[in-house]
Amino acid sequence: MVPENISWEPRELAKDRWFRSEIGPLNLFLLRRFDEWRVGSVDRRDSEDFPETGALEDLPRNIEWTRWDCADNDSLIHLLPAFPDWPIVAKPNTSLTIAPKGHALFYVGIPASIEVRGQCSGTMRTLTRVPTDNLSKTWHGDRSEGEPCYSLRTRARRHFDETDWLEQDIIVAVDLINEGVDSFEFERLFLDLGHFSIFHKDGRLWSNSCRIRITEDEEEGNDITYASAPLNPAEDAVEIAQARAGKTRRSKIRRAFASVIDVIN
Repeated sequence: MVPENISWEPRELAKDRWFRSEIGPLNLFLLRRFDEWRVGSVDRRDSEDFPETGALEDLPRNIEWTRWDCADNDSLIHLLPAFPDWPIVAKPNTSLTIAPKGHALFYVGIPASIEVRGQCSGTMRTLTRVPTDNLSKTWHGDRSEGEPCYSLRTRARRHFDETDWLEQDIIVAVDLINEGVDSFEFERLFLDLGHFSIFHKDGRLWSNSCRIRITEDEEEGNDITYASAPLNPAEDAVEIAQARAGKTRRSKIRRAFASVIDVIN
């Protein structure tokens, strides 16, 4: 689960002070220096333990900073979880054949990025997004009409078990319904993340669940219906980050189950 020292609430940071947040492999440092916001990170696996806040002399020396200008009286900083910028492709832990008119629920874990929002001339704006994992890039669809996306290392699973997921994963429950007349072998899923919000409960990040209808003609697209909240055991989770493309009840995914060409890197 997400460590207790990361907060999703806005906080104030005085000049020449910094604080540190942990999530996954990241030690994320936020510094207010001169008329700048500075953001840097070091790998927790390759660094010593640091306090959660401190003065300039307490900072580690190996941080490479990215910087944004701000006004003298700007002091608010806000961390929020975010989905990767591109869609994802997920494979099941084991292939599953779904009978006609049958359905199967899967849980998918997507590594979060950390969106850093800072006060700039009195207005909060996004400074950067820091990924907690370097995901492999791949290509979904054919060469002429496909699009780049990320390939997940972790596999979709039929049941939720806390120990199956990394602490930085956002859990998305996906219910697949086979509306065709033939059995469907589920081997991979393409998922655009624009209409998913992010929720928090008991240190774990969740997203609202969805339902995808598998049709006979993959080229016509697959209907996807979005719930307003996560499934059990997080149905009462608190929403902390809104969907970046806006909330919607229903949309369509082209070739949700099409193959990918190969891994880019």
